[in-house]
Amino acid sequence: VFVNVPIFRLWASDPVRGEEPLRMKVVVGKAMDHRTPIFVDQMEYVIFRPCWNPPYSITTEEILPHLRRDPGYLDREALEIVASGADSARALPATHENLDLLAKGRLFVRQRPGPRNSLGLAKFIFPNSENVYMHGTPAPQLFARTRRDFSHGCIRLEDPAALAQWVLRDNPAWPRAKIDAAMQGERPTRVNLRQPLTVVLFYDTVHVNSEGVVHFVGDIYGHDRALDEALARGFPYPEAR
Repeated sequence: VFVNVPIFRLWASDPVRGEEPLRMKVVVGKAMDHRTPIFVDQMEYVIFRPCWNPPYSITTEEILPHLRRDPGYLDREALEIVASGADSARALPATHENLDLLAKGRLFVRQRPGPRNSLGLAKFIFPNSENVYMHGTPAPQLFARTRRDFSHGCIRLEDPAALAQWVLRDNPAWPRAKIDAAMQGERPTRVNLRQPLTVVLFYDTVHVNSEGVVHFVGDIYGHDRALDEALARGFPYPEAR
């Protein structure tokens, strides 16, 4: 599975089978402060109907201010205060004491599964130190935009059901009908891939489409500029991080 960050596109391809690649639009991390990292890793499993456990930064900078101003925000956004990140953790009341514990990182926020969940109806996990993964979205209108850097770093998928069908295509126990049912289920369902699947997140501002036409796109993260500066300085070149 390939994602070219500056063109906001994903391809899923198996050259051995010679099949037509799966293609879709994606949303990537904001250029100003939440850039999607560039790396290669292995996808290991899919979770349908996921919970969302916001990281501490989102909890304290975005969610907690809303909760302090408006206690009803918790229910409207299908959020819960919990003592751990486990799906089975019991919801706690939004008392002043618990909000203070949220601010200290001793309690956590969880968003219940459902159509309003920030991860949509599926997420695709390739464990990595950046805590980046692919997932659906409750805001499909963003895919109509030409420039699509709106996320906190994760990759939002235009068609998560199609990607789930593709990554589980070798598992006869998971046909498309079962995938669709799991995405509409009552609780999270984890499905391990039979074999890990390589995920490549890369950054290329020049690409050739299926008709052989060359396209140039904007350098949204400034990586090309950094490369130009390094080349201009000459050898020895900096090592990749």
